[in-house]
Amino acid sequence: MIKYGELHQALSVYTTNDIHEDIPVDYYRRVMKAWIKANNEGFNWDMQQAASILLYLAFNEGFVQPSQLNAEGLKTLDWAEKFLSQ
Repeated sequence: MIKYGELHQALSVYTTNDIHEDIPVDYYRRVMKAWIKANNEGFNWDMQQAASILLYLAFNEGFVQPSQLNAEGLKTLDWAEKFLSQ
């Protein structure tokens, strides 16, 4: 089972600082529910994939700014966009 703290920690790989306060808790919940559903349907998401999706959603809604992301964060935005368009 995914935990909020684990997802937050995985998200920190993609950022230059702590963005914990910038992303509404509801976004974490939505991604956790999607992760559980995806895994129950056999998609086998891992923690980094879930963190990428969370970052993508938060970025698109304006909660996270480009200056808060490192190079890996920018790459994972591209990955998440492609993944979600499938």
